[in-house]
Amino acid sequence: MNKEQDIKYMNIAIEEAKKGKYYTHPNPLVGAVLVKNNKIISKGYHKKFRDKHAEQDAIDKAKESVEGSTLYVTLEPCHHHGNTPPCVDTIIKNKISRVVIASTDPNPLVNEKSINKLRNNKINVTTNICEEEAKELNKSFFYKYKFNKPYIRLKLAVSIDGKIANQKKESKWITSSQSRMFVQKLRAEVTAILTTSSTVLYDNPKMNIRDEKLLKNLASQPALILLDRNLSVPPTSNIFKANRLVIIITNIDNSTNAPVRIYNDNVVIKYVKTTNNKIVLEDIYKIAKLYNLDDILVECGSSFSGTLLTEDAVDELLYFIAPKILGNKSISFSGVAPINKLKNKKTYKIKNIKSYKNDLYLDMRRE
Repeated sequence: MNKEQDIKYMNIAIEEAKKGKYYTHPNPLVGAVLVKNNKIISKGYHKKFRDKHAEQDAIDKAKESVEGSTLYVTLEPCHHHGNTPPCVDTIIKNKISRVVIASTDPNPLVNEKSINKLRNNKINVTTNICEEEAKELNKSFFYKYKFNKPYIRLKLAVSIDGKIANQKKESKWITSSQSRMFVQKLRAEVTAILTTSSTVLYDNPKMNIRDEKLLKNLASQPALILLDRNLSVPPTSNIFKANRLVIIITNIDNSTNAPVRIYNDNVVIKYVKTTNNKIVLEDIYKIAKLYNLDDILVECGSSFSGTLLTEDAVDELLYFIAPKILGNKSISFSGVAPINKLKNKKTYKIKNIKSYKNDLYLDMRRE
């Protein structure tokens, strides 16, 4: 087949992969398409964690022999035993003659091992077809292996004059109900939501997923990471009411005169040292890694968002703009110190723009 046909079928595989969105954590999204005699004989995708992989799903759905067919798959087939047998062995066993792969797997247990094994078994392999599109499906998965830290998404909802709350720190609601429903989907994409004690004390948010359609197939609510230096958030707060892991990061050691707090069994307290009275980002990353939380959505106020922006820690900026004006004494989203030279400005590139009712949504990435 020519490259144009390869791109055509790989795009179909990418659309298959998207069907598993929200449900495969900690596994990546993967789609597969089987083509024989220039026609699609089967399609498959990874539906949820611990379920069969996309390649096996496509093979099982085929109504005819897959021998001699071409397999299009968005990620290099697995090489190791996990919750399922190695897909590379299944491909060889079923005598598939050609495998087209969008991207190699960054996991050292797999990385190019399956490609080499397929070739050693006389199977024709083509790689890097629609690679960027396939990587976008699993951006945090690739990021984790490349940088050994969580992928940080910062969500902000602002007025057109750049305010996140009025002078009285009231922020409910700047954006529309449609925008807030979309945030439910953003929460379902990540493994953890991170917020601060200031945000919880002012707004008493739930910061969970309440969309029944999403909850139906989700394995669990995303974990919640709470930065609470002084253990000031009461256990009766709404964030503790969802059935999920809650990690409180504090600098109050339990050997000191810490306030007495009785939490649910799903609450874990992690003690860290602070620098300039602030919790260090590296400590947050280390704690997140302990619990395999590699994709974090930050929902907070101007202070911590300013820290993230100042330290260039934002990998993806999710920016909702409502056509409202709150005035010059209201609270700005940015706690970044004044930038004296334009060359030192913070710059992001726009990946996507959408509208939700009257709001504008910009998905931006670090440049």
